[in-house]
Amino acid sequence: KVEVLPRFGMQWIFPKGFENVEYYGRGPQENYQDRNFSAHVGHYKQSVDEQYFPYVMPQETGNKTDIRFWKLTDKKGRGITVTADSLFSASALHFFDSDLDDGEKRAQRHAADLKKRPQTQLNIDWKQMGVGGINSWGAWPMRAYLLPYQDYSFSFSVRPTF
Repeated sequence: KVEVLPRFGMQWIFPKGFENVEYYGRGPQENYQDRNFSAHVGHYKQSVDEQYFPYVMPQETGNKTDIRFWKLTDKKGRGITVTADSLFSASALHFFDSDLDDGEKRAQRHAADLKKRPQTQLNIDWKQMGVGGINSWGAWPMRAYLLPYQDYSFSFSVRPTF
């Protein structure tokens, strides 16, 4: 039985060349719903490479919260702009979820073991559960930052950007 969801949203894999992120939300560093008080709301322009933080053991990284719009473009400025009916979270990485988390086997891996992909994985989420770590990094997030397994609804628009 699934008790909590890690995130609720949509994921896309973009082909090689989508390297630029522009958004209005919390940043410039990664932030999560339970770890975003030092991330100030503003207009940020970054590369996809700048979204990744090389934690010693590969894990979820690069998320941004309280987003009003998110653009992902190529070097000519072509791509998409995402807006939503509420604040949302997003991330764009040259790593897939399976690269960062190898599941139950938890092989001893390090950031240097990862191979950057030419594609870009884009996550557009209504919410993602918090990272936890109140008393140690093994602790679950507080109840307010979990996503209990239930029905959710999230509407967003995707427009081409030229």
